[in-house]
This record gives sequence, C-alpha cells and structure tokens, in this order.
Amino acid sequence: MVGITQILSFFGNYTPLVSFLGAIIGGEETLLLLAILAAHNFFNIWIVIVFFYIGIVVSDTIWYALGKSNLFDWFVKKKVISKVYLHWDRLLNKATKRNDFQALLLTKFLYGFRVPTIMYLSRERLKFEHFLRYTAIVDLIWVSVIALISWFAGKGISFATNLSKNLVLSLVLIGIFMVLFTIIIRIISEATKKWLTQKQKQ
Repeated sequence: MVGITQILSFFGNYTPLVSFLGAIIGGEETLLLLAILAAHNFFNIWIVIVFFYIGIVVSDTIWYALGKSNLFDWFVKKKVISKVYLHWDRLLNKATKRNDFQALLLTKFLYGFRVPTIMYLSRERLKFEHFLRYTAIVDLIWVSVIALISWFAGKGISFATNLSKNLVLSLVLIGIFMVLFTIIIRIISEATKKWLTQKQKQ
C-alpha cells in the first residue's frame, strides 16, 4: 500500500499535467477517477476540472484536424468503411436535423461516438471557428456533469470508508463504481443508438 500512496502523492504534485494528459489519452473513465480521488482530497477538484477541460478541447481539436486529413479521406473511401460512414451520415443528420452543436452535444455523452462525429463534421461541413466555439461550450457542459457526478460519488465512498480508514476498501469501492458507471454509460449509448436508428427509419 505504500506504493499506491506514493503514486497518488506523485500524481497529486502534478495534478495539472495528470489532468491535461488524462483528457487527451483517456475519456470519461479518466475524469471519473480523478474526480473521485479529488473527493478523497488526493487532488484539487478545480484544478482537475480546469486542466481536464483544456485537455479535452485540445483532444477534440486534434481529432478535428485529423478529420480534414488526406489519410481520413482515403480511409472513408474504402468500400466497407464507406457504407458505415454513409449510414452514420444519414443517422446523425436525421436525428439532429443537421444541427452541428446538437450533434456534438449528443454524441459527447454517447460512449464511442465523440471522435467519429467530430471527424465526420470536420470533413463534411463544420468550419474550424464554429467547431471551436461549439466544442468549448459542449466540453464545459460534459466535464462539469461528469466531474460533479464523480465527485459526489467519491464523497459517498469516502464516507463509507471513513470509519475504517482502509485504503484498500476505498480503492475497491472506487473500482466497483467505475465499472458500474461504465456499464451504465454503454447501456445508455446502445439504447440511444437503437433509438436513433429507429428514428431514421420513420
């Protein structure tokens, strides 16, 4: 347990960097973990939110740039990928009525759809200045919601383990919550995807 404590202490000393890189490399799960640990006073929650927000905006901007690349254009023209791409084109535009802000906001909360949507909109029609304005607002909403839920969950876990002061128990509960949260998000994403598909057929 000394090793875990030292690792958490190290991350705590570099909270801005950990939050920023965590946003670029990770996703919901990374923000979830950081916010829960912030509730346990390993990190400052506001530093996590600010630098994770900056990191996710940078990450989205990178995916936007890749969406305009020749490599992505070549990839989309592949026969199998082209069919999937056209299906996503019809599905997204039908569901959001070609409202780009709504598309970015909707898919931000759908597991696995954020990146394809950003790259699709980048390739098809969304200008960079509009994308940057939209994604700044969408990311702020997304980071705030996930961080708030996770922080309160972390406070609940902290309260549950307060009497025993057992770090192992705390980490186990954090792991269980993260697994349950991920499962719920994926179930909601699948249900929403089915709903969008049915809506497209109407």
